Amino acid sequence: MTEPVGAMREGLLLVMAALLAALAGMVDAIGYLHLNNGLFVSFMSGNSTQFAIALGQGGRATAATIGELILFFVIGAAGGQMLADVAGNRQITWVLVSVAILLVVSGLLATAAEPMTFAMGALNAAMNRAGHTPVSVTFVTGVLVRLGQGLGNLLIRGPTGWNWLLQAVPWIGLITGAVIGAFAYTKLGAAVIWGAVGFAGALAAVSLVIPQPKPT
Repeated sequence: MTEPVGAMREGLLLVMAALLAALAGMVDAIGYLHLNNGLFVSFMSGNSTQFAIALGQGGRATAATIGELILFFVIGAAGGQMLADVAGNRQITWVLVSVAILLVVSGLLATAAEPMTFAMGALNAAMNRAGHTPVSVTFVTGVLVRLGQGLGNLLIRGPTGWNWLLQAVPWIGLITGAVIGAFAYTKLGAAVIWGAVGFAGALAAVSLVIPQPKPT
């Protein structure tokens, strides 16, 4: 593979990572607003803190609710990884198809949180690298850490390359998707989940015409 072709491939994958993150942000915003209790369907770091607080304060019912979401996310991540392994070099496509189906189930069940959480767990298996750049599609803590570490290296060592700035791409995608999801929810209510279904389906179709990363 020549250098320009490799750079183009990595660029396409980075754009896809941003779009996958946008889907995650959109669904997380919809789930957060619909649940209306400070819980998330993809941000499990926040849910884990809420889970610990509920346990510490003796809120068994709340802890059970949060624990269920965490469990569904983990099972979804496991299922998504198994699907990605079977799908081979079409892992993005098949993971997105499964995500779309799960979001349809959520929509039919009046935006139920469990299928959404399962879908967001599975979405992580779609991609974890865009060429040489590690990416995260449903959480941003690792992304922001890598971005900050790159900035720290720049300030101490001087310019040693700017690839660390690419970490901002999926973060921007997630924030953009969350803004769109929140705005649409205020206008359409729970029906906006069908927009997320359409978005997932469109990304699955687009993924058919771009080079996909090797399964990991």
